[in-house]
Amino acid sequence: ERYNRAASSFDFVTVNPVQAAASANYARAPIPEVPVDQFRTIGGLRFVGRDGRPRGVFRTPHDALAPRFGFAWQALRDTVIRGGYGIFRDPLGVDRYGIDQPGFSVRTNLIPSLDNGLTFRATLQNPFPDGVQQPAPVGLTTFVGRGVSYPPVARPSPYQQRWSFSIQRQYPGRILSEISYVGSRGTRLAVSREWDPIPRKYYSTSPERDQAVIDSMSAAVANPFYGLPEFAGTGLSGRTVTRGQLTRPYPHFTSLASDDHVGYSWYHSLQVRVEKRFSHGLSFNAAYTFSKLMEATSFLNDTDPLPEEVISDSDRPHRLAVAAVWEAPVGRRRHFGARWPAVLDAVLGGWQLQAIYQAQSGQALGFGNIIYRGHIHEIVLPRDQRTIDRWFNTNAPFERDPRKQLAWNIRTFPSRLTGLRGPGDNYWDASLAKVFTITERLRLQLRTNWEGALNTPQFSNPNTGVTNTLFGMITST
Repeated sequence: ERYNRAASSFDFVTVNPVQAAASANYARAPIPEVPVDQFRTIGGLRFVGRDGRPRGVFRTPHDALAPRFGFAWQALRDTVIRGGYGIFRDPLGVDRYGIDQPGFSVRTNLIPSLDNGLTFRATLQNPFPDGVQQPAPVGLTTFVGRGVSYPPVARPSPYQQRWSFSIQRQYPGRILSEISYVGSRGTRLAVSREWDPIPRKYYSTSPERDQAVIDSMSAAVANPFYGLPEFAGTGLSGRTVTRGQLTRPYPHFTSLASDDHVGYSWYHSLQVRVEKRFSHGLSFNAAYTFSKLMEATSFLNDTDPLPEEVISDSDRPHRLAVAAVWEAPVGRRRHFGARWPAVLDAVLGGWQLQAIYQAQSGQALGFGNIIYRGHIHEIVLPRDQRTIDRWFNTNAPFERDPRKQLAWNIRTFPSRLTGLRGPGDNYWDASLAKVFTITERLRLQLRTNWEGALNTPQFSNPNTGVTNTLFGMITST
């Protein structure tokens, strides 16, 4: 970054300059979960080109080899066997990930009250009683009291291993068929990790709403950062904070996020293709894919050691695509009307019809952090019972009472379900074209395109909010 205005890492060991004042304030009103001698404000952001740090945002990996291998063997005169393997690298760099510049772009938050609404300090005449925030000198106190993100210094090169094996056969009539197995494995994928989570022991593991834990961890307690100038205008500027905030490893930040390259994915597919190259006025290409894509690219809980293995939101088990071009055998030099006069041929001859049909499975659905007391297979409705007003079984044993929903708990219900999917794609595109031959070198084409030719609606996913009155309904396209 030209002016060294980019964060490059987080210092997890150096005492933050706010430590002395914050510790003194905390000692006056500690909480049982954190003894006074264990309250620490360790760490802060580091920036490129400062304090002896290099100007690069992260170290360039030097092990990013990407070998490829492939073969083709003509087993028979009309049969070819093909295969291959390769490693494909995900690009790194600021054009891919961007840069973080905390402190140089500062938002002034409207904080009308410091005591949860008992009294108000901001007015329409003076909405910012602490003044407008100004960019501050960078250092360990940059953006304290806020949620921050930063790039890791050691960013390994993510990569995909891909492999395939196929058998291709040619038939009379310029027809070709191919059946293939295609797979891949993603490694070192970037996953956003919370490095400042509230410790796991303070969350409930009950399958039902644990009101005692919720009340305890969300209770307002004395804020040790109140009155410190570094926290003015931030989320930690009030007289009180939640108890959970003070149990964080780095309580002077509300969040600390960075990419961790521990993600992975895997994909397997059977692919079938039939192609007829253009002859006798007809060509078509049909392709079908049966596949499954799993991923581990996000954490179900901030305190989980590894990301959640779940069906990908890009997974589409079935996909069919058919494209055809048909040149009508009508007109001069064609089967019908070969001797038509030029005027009649200009009107009725030389028409060409094109059509594309696409169909694929819908997206896997999820419900979030819910209470469900039954078997997940009870949620899926038979295909003939699904309607836009009831896409899945809303009478399954979901807990829909807003007063009984989970909070401050360790999640166990998966974020997406393989067997429950939204509406898939099912549509036609078509076009009709007429070519006028003016001279041997000059032709004119008249074309009309019909996108969504049969006017089939493509529905959005249903509402999956268990407390919503539209639960299970599709309300848009």
